[in-house]
Amino acid sequence: MTYQPKVIRCRLHTGGKTIQEIRERYAGQGMTYRDFESIQRANAEFDGLVVLLSLWDYDNHEAYHLHNWNPADDERMMMAIYHSEQVHPFPRYKNDLEQFKADWAAGTYDPGATLCFQPEDVEEIEVLCEEIVPEPQTATPPPRTPKKKRRKRRRK
Repeated sequence: MTYQPKVIRCRLHTGGKTIQEIRERYAGQGMTYRDFESIQRANAEFDGLVVLLSLWDYDNHEAYHLHNWNPADDERMMMAIYHSEQVHPFPRYKNDLEQFKADWAAGTYDPGATLCFQPEDVEEIEVLCEEIVPEPQTATPPPRTPKKKRRKRRRK
């Protein structure tokens, strides 16, 4: 059995935050005012969407990870993710909406990271899949190799 995260249908409540609130949340990360504006635009696009999020053991269930969304919301998700791309640690689409849209449409877009949401921005609606944590496997020690017998020397 392999690990499986908890998957939950959730409504996002990310909109309505001021630049100052966003600045406080991301304090110390070296972001500019324009970065905060991009986050605010992304939050406005995400706000109200019903998406599938997952909770993972590796981060102690501290953040919700974007798992999937309804195809009818694809256009809003595209724009939300584009605005998120503006503050990506390794930006590939900085101020390049046309290339982003082309890659999105071609199915070649790869975020290179997981989009995460803070618990205060998430309303859980329905648990779709409970977390499965496999029992730790106890390693069996390797078989012992027999010790070589030393030959006794005969004295002449």
